[in-house]
Amino acid sequence: MDEKIFSELVVVSSVIAKQSKVAQLREQSKKIVSELLTKNRGVFVIAGLRGAGKTTILAEIYSQEKDSLFINAEVLLKHTTGLLDFLHYALAKGYKTFLIDEVHALSSWEKDIKIFYDETKLKIVLSGSSAIALKAKSSELSRRAQTFEVKPFSFREYLIFQTKKPFPVISFNDILRSETRKKLEKEVQPYLHFFLPYIQFDALPAAFFDKNQETYINILERTIRYDLVSLREVDTLYLENTFRAIRGIASSSPGELSYSGLASSLGVGIKLVKQIISSLQQTGIIYLIPPTGAGKKAVRKEEKILMPLSFRADLCNHYNLAVPQGALREDFFVQHVSDCRYLKSGKERRTPDFVVRDYIFEVGGPSKSTEQIEGWKNAYLVKEAVSSSEKEISLYLFGFLY
Repeated sequence: MDEKIFSELVVVSSVIAKQSKVAQLREQSKKIVSELLTKNRGVFVIAGLRGAGKTTILAEIYSQEKDSLFINAEVLLKHTTGLLDFLHYALAKGYKTFLIDEVHALSSWEKDIKIFYDETKLKIVLSGSSAIALKAKSSELSRRAQTFEVKPFSFREYLIFQTKKPFPVISFNDILRSETRKKLEKEVQPYLHFFLPYIQFDALPAAFFDKNQETYINILERTIRYDLVSLREVDTLYLENTFRAIRGIASSSPGELSYSGLASSLGVGIKLVKQIISSLQQTGIIYLIPPTGAGKKAVRKEEKILMPLSFRADLCNHYNLAVPQGALREDFFVQHVSDCRYLKSGKERRTPDFVVRDYIFEVGGPSKSTEQIEGWKNAYLVKEAVSSSEKEISLYLFGFLY
């Protein structure tokens, strides 16, 4: 490899790392950095949505670890430099830890990493924006790769930055215990005025710190125009329909949304809609919540489509559309309670929203009644308000699960 090209790649990437360094890491990032700094060898994948803070994690490790090399894969791609050749050259230069940002930009990264790690048994930390795709490809590295997923801010993390107070992580069981729940609600209540700015714009670290009104639309543009290419072959028509699908998803209540309905509104076949939804899930732009039903058997195969905070609110504002408040609350719930399913019984009577373990939750606004959970065992009403009964839980409390 040419030394001049190598030096240029290193310098450009180093500038990106220094610009990405932050004075204060979020707690989720601190834990990942702390764990990775203890590792001497291995392959580690940091996956997550654009703007969630993956590059800042690599930048922090780069600033602390001796003989480490930070490289942005998009810079490699621009210079048409092969990853394996670059790594071999860097190894000969004495580097021992390799931090590769946006690795999903390279089509065969997993094969190059597998070869290089098998040869060297050194420490390789990768980041990329297509969380599911990265997990799938890193699985091809067999037992070599350990994956960390970086989410948008939790409400708890956001309050820590806003108030400088050390709010603790709570457990799912803590939320279900009435005494603990009341104590937590009392602690959170003075800070509930932060809830609206959090769900409307500040949930993604990049948006919170940069204060750029174009953050979400820029992330959407880069995700659709660049990241989708790493998942499948796309053409102009596919990209146009993907943008239109996102607009429809952002402005729709989850109960109104279906693959067939989306296909009809876009004027395309349902097969294309399913491909678009699958791709968007892999990039992290949407969440797909699987169904459950009577006898633990789903009565409908379609998933409920939700979004990471604060994409829905900001995109609706960008498109000058009404923001579906019910969908925002469900976005909040599923982002913090990652292992859940939506409930659909097949009965005419409306059913509650979600099942988590053996518990049922109906998510609603301040005036929501307990009518939809009557007759259900282990069922709770999750309200965007301070709870007033044993069967009610404040939505905000789920924001303290991570």
